[in-house]
Amino acid sequence: MKAACYYRVSTDEQAKKMGPDMQRTRCRALCEARGWEVAEEFEDLGLTGRNMDRPGLQGLLRAAADGQIGVVVVYRLDRLARKSRHLQEIWEDHLAKHGVELASTTESIDTSNPMGRAMMGMVGIMAQLESEMIQERTSDGRREKAQQGGFGLAVRSFGFRWDRGDKETGRPKRPVIVEAEAEVVRTIFDMAVGGHSAEGICKALNRQDIPRRQGGKWRNPEMQGLLANPAYMGRFVTWRDPETGEETLADPELCPPPIVDAAVWQAAQAVTRAYRGHRRPWVKRTFLLSGFCTCGNCGERTLTIRQPDEKHAYYACNGVPQGECDAKHIPAAALDAQVWGFIRRLQDDPEMVKAYARQTTEDLLPKWERELVRVGEQLKRWRNRERTAREKLETGIYTDEAYAKTMAEYDLHWGDLQAEAAALEEKITHARQERADVDWQAEVLRRAGSLDALDQDGKRRLLSALGVAVTVWTVKDERGKLVDVRVKLETYAVPVSALASAGTMS
Repeated sequence: MKAACYYRVSTDEQAKKMGPDMQRTRCRALCEARGWEVAEEFEDLGLTGRNMDRPGLQGLLRAAADGQIGVVVVYRLDRLARKSRHLQEIWEDHLAKHGVELASTTESIDTSNPMGRAMMGMVGIMAQLESEMIQERTSDGRREKAQQGGFGLAVRSFGFRWDRGDKETGRPKRPVIVEAEAEVVRTIFDMAVGGHSAEGICKALNRQDIPRRQGGKWRNPEMQGLLANPAYMGRFVTWRDPETGEETLADPELCPPPIVDAAVWQAAQAVTRAYRGHRRPWVKRTFLLSGFCTCGNCGERTLTIRQPDEKHAYYACNGVPQGECDAKHIPAAALDAQVWGFIRRLQDDPEMVKAYARQTTEDLLPKWERELVRVGEQLKRWRNRERTAREKLETGIYTDEAYAKTMAEYDLHWGDLQAEAAALEEKITHARQERADVDWQAEVLRRAGSLDALDQDGKRRLLSALGVAVTVWTVKDERGKLVDVRVKLETYAVPVSALASAGTMS
């Protein structure tokens, strides 16, 4: 069985010590003891387990969904998640759904039986309890530090750097001004007082190539947070009571001088409040395709909802406001109806997909198998040629130059042929499994019953069960008006080209 090992530590300090190395040693030892092949290893170093937005974890879940692994191995379950509901989500929605087991080196977890799954839930609850207790102790320490006049957290806002102090000389920890960034802050507040919105300030800074500390472009949420930060007028809030909202300020002797005058800061707040007052209220609702759509124009970003009022809602690419994508907004109701129409076609006419599966297995599979044999013969010839060239070099028949020329040709062809063979093997494996996948998909749709009887949550659960992924392209005329929307639907069972469909929504 192929295994994937996952390692995580919460802090950079842990990452530099034995944390990940110890986890790696224990996980590999468990795999060796049980005869599992370590196919892949994923790690998140210095990242919290309280959310699932971690590159290593997402890579692990993609490997599970693609069928590349049969078991996930961790040092402890709390390495996967610190919240019980996140652990259950990882297990139920991403691992068990694809037949992937879960094993821990320090806990007796066997997910193949009900008692083991119940034990996993209990371990997840205890991990969440431990996390919340750590969080509470940390919060108490920060509050105590703030009440003594110090800083509960390091000040890392734009315009400041954190001076860690010096215990030997008695210099305390404190923020200090970064003058180059402070000049940018003054410019931002001057523009705000002059009537510019946060979005307008971002565009102006980006046009002038004024950098952020982390690099990249300025964005609206970050700018709004900067303008609302009272530290720039010398008011450093080190603690805010979550119940009463009462604020504790840092000792003035530890604070740097204000970057902007209090009057300028207050004037900027008045302008930003005025802009917020003119915004139309946003109405929160759940939409059918939230989380299922990807923008085809830029190729990467997930489409999100823009909803100015109850009657109008649009799917939009997040790259548009930053000028990184030219996709138009798509009416949500029209796109939802079109995709749900595809699902109806799958339920009403399962033979449509089965016919494609038969075509793949009956026509394309033999062709791919013949191509794989041909590529294998070419690889064999190049391997023999490389061996012959090495023998001729050793016996003096080949000079170094002649051998180098032969090896350059070998390297050029060998990599291309191996890549072609791997692609063919993947197609063949997929084709052989396709008929069973299509039958499984038809069974899911049959059990769904009447699609008209499903509510919004039921429809979204069905889309998740089918592994639906939607890619959308928008087409504009010369005036920039939306004239066409092209939609491609994929599921776990059906290859990309099977359900490609073009529709017009003008």
